[in-house]
Amino acid sequence: MVDEHSPNPGHDETIVPVKPGLKGLQPVVSKVDSEKAISTPTLVVSLGALVVLVVVVFFVLPSWVEKQEPTQPLVEIVAPQLPDQSEEPSFTPEEMETLREEAEALLAQLLTQQGQLDGQSATEWGGEDFEQYEILAREGDDAYLSNAFYDAVPAYSQALEIGDILLRRSVDLITATLSAGEEALDAGNATLALEQFELVLSIEDENLIARAGLIRAQRLPEVLSLMKTGEDLRREADYETAANHYREALTIDSLWLPARTALEAVNTIISDRRFDALMSQGLGALMEEDYSDAYDFFDLALAIRPDSPDALNSLTQAEQGQKLDEIALTEARALAFESRELWDMAVRLYTEMLETDNTLEFAQQGLLRARDRADLNLKLVNLIENPNLLFSDLVLRDAEALLVEASTIQQPGIQLAAQISDLGRLVQIASTPIPVEIYSDEQTEVTVYRVGSLGKFLVKTLSLRPGNYTLVGSRVGYVDVRHELQVLPERAISPIRVECMESIR
Repeated sequence: MVDEHSPNPGHDETIVPVKPGLKGLQPVVSKVDSEKAISTPTLVVSLGALVVLVVVVFFVLPSWVEKQEPTQPLVEIVAPQLPDQSEEPSFTPEEMETLREEAEALLAQLLTQQGQLDGQSATEWGGEDFEQYEILAREGDDAYLSNAFYDAVPAYSQALEIGDILLRRSVDLITATLSAGEEALDAGNATLALEQFELVLSIEDENLIARAGLIRAQRLPEVLSLMKTGEDLRREADYETAANHYREALTIDSLWLPARTALEAVNTIISDRRFDALMSQGLGALMEEDYSDAYDFFDLALAIRPDSPDALNSLTQAEQGQKLDEIALTEARALAFESRELWDMAVRLYTEMLETDNTLEFAQQGLLRARDRADLNLKLVNLIENPNLLFSDLVLRDAEALLVEASTIQQPGIQLAAQISDLGRLVQIASTPIPVEIYSDEQTEVTVYRVGSLGKFLVKTLSLRPGNYTLVGSRVGYVDVRHELQVLPERAISPIRVECMESIR
């Protein structure tokens, strides 16, 4: 966690920067006092030749002189000198060719190695070791150009060995310098970080870690400035603006841990304050029985703290309040439908409520009441719209019973009262008989369906309720006759004659 009063988490004194230049290397091969020293095999050969020469001079030469003619001049004998150690050694042409080839091979390796070291800017960090490397390389070149291959070979060899050590050390140097650069970044030391990453890039130009570190180091001052402003705003409790500064710092350097830590801390404060505000608003709405708003506030609070017991309990209360509100609203609507005698709609609402909660007693009772009234309304409407149904004795009796049932309802409503009145009038009409005169010949047996047998007569008057009747006349030896009679309410019926007149042949 970053201290609120310090934007930089590290301390410069803990960083050990890597400085260019290595300590001098111990000589890989002990250098001969004189680089022109004679090798052991060459010295042995020279001494052998000297011994042979001494034997010839002191033993063979006197005998040979005695045999010569006196007239011949004497040759001045010069005593041979011992080989001077400072003189160049003598090699056979074959040996010289071998040394030349070896020197050329070493030179080729050295040129490749020099290219690698130059590419790694070894002059910047090689120090005394690289100076010794260059001296040996120049000595080897001088000897090679002078055809002193016996001197070029050891010089090149020593230079190559030092170069190999420098190349190996460059890898260690890169690792140490990268580490120092990262530590400098963490400590907020842009200058030191730049120095370390630039050193790595001077050794290895394509080092991706160093390139990324260099970019971060270049941007570090801006990041630190944003962090300082953010901390000032945080102390002033301007958390939203402080968070914006931390976000901007992370936009510049997404790896800057202090900004991420500070942003998390500020976001926690903002979330806590937001949570407390939502809970306060929700509880206020709950007290005012504004359950819908309360539910929304608690739901938002739970989005911040999903496991908060207070928010969960409060949300449950709001849900229950909402449910009660919905039930009360639905009940009010259903009762409104009842008062308007819209029984089918009331049935639908009560059914929906019971599907949600089948324990609602008012809905159970309301559903029974609404269904009964809807059924009564349907029957009344059917009879009123089809008065001919009342011509049936059975239907008429049912209608009379229906009127009794409807009349017992308290506060029937305008619609029901009108229906009772209309149906009562129709029942009255259907129950009022109409006089009908029937004529016959006293020979024909007359029967009226729905009424019965009238016997034989000349004239008879019947009181028939409105409806359809069938009159049948029968006489022995004659064809039966049939008449259909429709008695309409409040309408006079013309006399009707029923007699059998067609004999059976």
